Amino acid sequence: MLIKARILEHYNNYSFKIPLSGGEKLYVKNQQKINLKDPLFSKSENRIMDSYFLVDELGCKTSDCFKYITCIDGSYVDEGEIIAQKTSSNGLTIKQIKVKESGIVDLARINKGLVDILAEEETVTVESNFSGIVNDVLPGSYISINSPASALDLSTSTLFEEKLFGSLIFLNKENEVIHKLPDIALKEKIVWAGAYLSLDLAMKIFKKGAKAILTYSMEYDDFKGLGLPIGVIEGFGKIYCDQKLLTEFYKLDNNFAVLDGEEKQLFILESKQAGTTEKNFFVEGLLGSYVISRHSAHYGCIGQIIQINDLNYVTIDFGVNGKSVVDLGSLDFISM
Repeated sequence: MLIKARILEHYNNYSFKIPLSGGEKLYVKNQQKINLKDPLFSKSENRIMDSYFLVDELGCKTSDCFKYITCIDGSYVDEGEIIAQKTSSNGLTIKQIKVKESGIVDLARINKGLVDILAEEETVTVESNFSGIVNDVLPGSYISINSPASALDLSTSTLFEEKLFGSLIFLNKENEVIHKLPDIALKEKIVWAGAYLSLDLAMKIFKKGAKAILTYSMEYDDFKGLGLPIGVIEGFGKIYCDQKLLTEFYKLDNNFAVLDGEEKQLFILESKQAGTTEKNFFVEGLLGSYVISRHSAHYGCIGQIIQINDLNYVTIDFGVNGKSVVDLGSLDFISM
């Protein structure tokens, strides 16, 4: 009998670090217990008013973007002022980027090909929406915390060893593809873009300051060509995404999360333990379990085991998609 991994695994004691840039006012200390809505720290930050992706607008490589900057980091620019320009190889044409709104130039993301125009500074207090214990506090560097968490496996990611921390925010709570970006703040967020991520939508999300994007599926060429932090849950192309999975996933909206490129997992911090990593996997205990099918006949559909046929086959009720006898080896179990 072959039992595959569940989609969401739960952990009592996940260790992670909240990065600090310096200048934050800290409200926590070593060995402190953290509860919901406890203030962690406050900091000054600037809202992104507009953003320009030089790779797309100037037609250059990400590694060469800094060569075409005509402004100084932190300087104030007026509407219509040129912030970047590139002369063609024959010298006959010049591509220019002019700011649409007056603001402060931020080149913190120039290594990703982005130039941001910021609004005036404001103070933001970061509160916990999880429980845990503070392990260590190093001002200007990080806050180390242990907390219950759920882990979601990713099929692939453009991250490798990097870990990104941020609040998880959902743009869409249905499995339809979205095209228009909602008018919400995305700076420093890990953004769920929906069941399918188009290149145009990815560009809009990163321009609003998102740290990373999560999606169920997208085109391979877009994934490789964009060169920005993206985590794909299922795979490439437009892959069917069952609404039952999305309904469970959306319960994690606004939770803090850690995107781990090395482990290819998304860790979502929680206020209490939602499940256990230890389960009785005897066949008799599988009745009622929720699964996602990897069989070509009903790939991506979620259903419930309603009958055990033998050591290797079970009958699944896929709801509107009907019932089917399925090999256990073609199922992923979901902790719901």
